[in-house]
Amino acid sequence: MQLRTLRAFLAISAAASAIVLVLPGAAWAAGSIQFAASVDSPSGGSFPSWGPGPSPIGMVGADFTGDGVPDIVAADFQGDGPIIMAGKGDGTFSPGKRVGSVGIGFGAIGAGDLNGDGKPDVVAQAWTQIVVFLNNGDGTFKVGKKYTTLEGAQQEVIVADANGDGKADVLSLIPTGVQTWLGQGDGTLKSGPSALIAGPAAAFTTGKFNSDNKIDIAVNNDLLQQVEVFTGNGDGGFTRRGASTSGLITEDVRAGDFNGDGIDDIVTADSFSFSTTVLISDGQGGFKKTNRVNLSGLGPTSIAVADFDHNGTLDAAMSAVLSSKIVVFNGNGDGTLTIANSYPVTGQPQTPVIADFNGDGKPDITVAGAANAVSFLRNNS
Repeated sequence: MQLRTLRAFLAISAAASAIVLVLPGAAWAAGSIQFAASVDSPSGGSFPSWGPGPSPIGMVGADFTGDGVPDIVAADFQGDGPIIMAGKGDGTFSPGKRVGSVGIGFGAIGAGDLNGDGKPDVVAQAWTQIVVFLNNGDGTFKVGKKYTTLEGAQQEVIVADANGDGKADVLSLIPTGVQTWLGQGDGTLKSGPSALIAGPAAAFTTGKFNSDNKIDIAVNNDLLQQVEVFTGNGDGGFTRRGASTSGLITEDVRAGDFNGDGIDDIVTADSFSFSTTVLISDGQGGFKKTNRVNLSGLGPTSIAVADFDHNGTLDAAMSAVLSSKIVVFNGNGDGTLTIANSYPVTGQPQTPVIADFNGDGKPDITVAGAANAVSFLRNNS
C-alpha cells in the first residue's frame, strides 16, 4: 500500500461521524456529463510494485512517442524509476516500459520541454532527488542530471516558465514550501529561490491569481489546513499574498477559473473530511468565498480540471481511493460544483489525467492505481 493510500485509510475512524453530519449537504445532479464504464490497461506485469506513491501528480499525459496520440508516464514508487505506457489511440495503452533506471522512491512526475527540441521531457522527484529524463522522441529517454532536494509532506514537481525567459523551469515541493529550479534551456537546472510557508507543504499548483500575467502558485499548508497564494515576481521567485482554509488534510490543489472572471480559483481534494472545496479568488492573490461539496468521495486524493461537456465552464474529476472510484463534478459557472456521477476504476486510484485519448475531440480521463493497471473513462458527454 502506498503512503497516500495509508493516510486515507487512517481517516476512516476519524471521519466516520462526519459522514452522518455531511450527508444532507451532498449535492448531486444528473447533468450532461457522462462517461462510459472504465477499461483497464495492465502495466505488463514487469512492475510488480507499480503504483503512484506519495504525490498528488503521480502520472502525466503527453505525446511522448511523437505519433500524435497521448501517452502516459507514471511513477513506479517502489520500482526502479518511472514507466511509460504508449497510447494506442482508442483509450488503451501498451504494456509499460521503464523510462530510466534511477532507483526507488520516485512518486512525483512532471512533463515539459526542458531542452527546447519540441519534445516533452520528464521530471521525477523522490525523497532526496530530482531527476530529468530527456525524450529521444520515440518513447525512449536519456537519463539526465540529478539534483539533491528534500520532499515535503508529499512529493510534487511541475514544469513551467517561472521567470518568463521562454525556457521551461521546474517547481518542486520541499518540506516548507516550493523551490524553483531555473531551466538553462539545455535540459539542465540551476537552483533558484524558494517560496516558504509556516508549516509542512503537502501540495501546490501553478495558476493566474492576479492580473499581471506572471505565473503564480498556491501551496497547501498541512499544519494550518489552508491554501496560501504566492504571486510571481517574474524572476522565478514568489511573494505571499493571502490564504484561506480548505478541508481536513487536503491531498491535492488545482487551479482553474470556476466563476468565469478571468482569474484562477482553487479546487481541493480534502482527504480526511471527504470533501471537495472551491476557493474563489479575489483577484489580488487572496480569496473571497469558499464553496464546499460535502461527502464528495471516500478518501479524495487527487483532482484535475477540464470542460468535459464543452459548455464553457470548468468541471473536475477527483480520485476516491477508499471506494476505488473517480468522482466527476459539473461546474456551474458561478464557482460552485455539483457531483455529476462516480465511476468504478482500478483499485486505489490516485492520479487522474485528462486528455483526448481516443481522438474524438472530447477530454477523457485515465487514472493510475495500485493494482498494476490504468483505467480509461471515455467521455460520452
